Amino acid sequence: MMLSESLVALAAAGGTAVVQAVGTDAWAAVRDRTARLFARGDAERQTAALARLEETAHDLSGQADPSSALIRWESAWRARWEMLLDCLSDAELSAAAEELTQVIDMAGRRGGGTGISSGDHGMAVGGDVSVTAESGSLAGGVVNVEGGISLADPFEGRSRPQ
Repeated sequence: MMLSESLVALAAAGGTAVVQAVGTDAWAAVRDRTARLFARGDAERQTAALARLEETAHDLSGQADPSSALIRWESAWRARWEMLLDCLSDAELSAAAEELTQVIDMAGRRGGGTGISSGDHGMAVGGDVSVTAESGSLAGGVVNVEGGISLADPFEGRSRPQ
């Protein structure tokens, strides 16, 4: 069976997730969930997957400049995800794709691939955000900025209230 474009993209995101989770708070959860996914209920496959994951972590952690190792491991995990997804039946594929999506989310949430984070009840944004107050109301928030910030006149194009 040939993987669909969306499953190939999912496998690529899975490769990135595994590599980006190394050394973060997300690593243990991503490692364990990934090993279980590859094991599909077989203890030997789970042990082999855990060994590959630990090898990945050890290699990436031991590099002064891990950029080439990152690319190599990301490609390797992408290929492993593709092979896993390719060998599953249609019934298994849907569940595995959902689990892989959860692994990717786990790595992104706790792995911090972007370096953007927020505390409880916070909002983390890696781009633009707009907060608007209308009809004389007030809108606000606490902003921590790395870089620059620009504020527009909230009354631009309207008459100011008296």
